[in-house]
Amino acid sequence: MKKYILVFSVVLLANMLLSPALAIDISQYDKVIWINQLKQKGEAYEGGKKVMEFPVLTGDAETTTDPGVYLVRVKDENYYSRKYQTPMPYSLFFDYTTRAAIHEGQVPPPKKRISVATHGCVHVEQPDMKRLYDWTEAGRTLVIIMGRRTED
Repeated sequence: MKKYILVFSVVLLANMLLSPALAIDISQYDKVIWINQLKQKGEAYEGGKKVMEFPVLTGDAETTTDPGVYLVRVKDENYYSRKYQTPMPYSLFFDYTTRAAIHEGQVPPPKKRISVATHGCVHVEQPDMKRLYDWTEAGRTLVIIMGRRTED
C-alpha cells in the first residue's frame, strides 16, 4: 500500500506542478484507473492492488486526451453522443465539461493503432469495459492519465 501511495503521490505532485487546479488528495480514494498513453494500456487498482489490465485507444496530437488527475463524475450506461452521432456505451465521464470519458470503443491491434485515434476519450473494448463500468463508483474513483500518445 505504501508503494501505491508513493507512486500516485509522485504523479499527483507532477500534476500539481503543471496545474494547481488538478490538486486532488489521492490517498482518500480506494479505486484508481490508470491510463498510460505511451503504452496505450489501462489498469484498475483497488486498495493498491491491480484488479484488471486492458488495452486502450486514446487521442493523438491533434485530438488529445489530456494528462491529469481526474475524478469519475458521471456514469452513463447508454450515452449517445449527439456531436459525433454515435453510441458510447458504458461511459465514465472524468471531464464532464469537455465530455471526455472512458467508454466502450474499438481498440485496434498495436500496429494498426498508429493510424487511428479518439477525439479525446479513452476507448476500451468488451468485456473489459463492462467490467470496468460495473467496478467504478462515480465520485469515488480517480482517473490518472499519464503521458502523451506517440506515433511509435
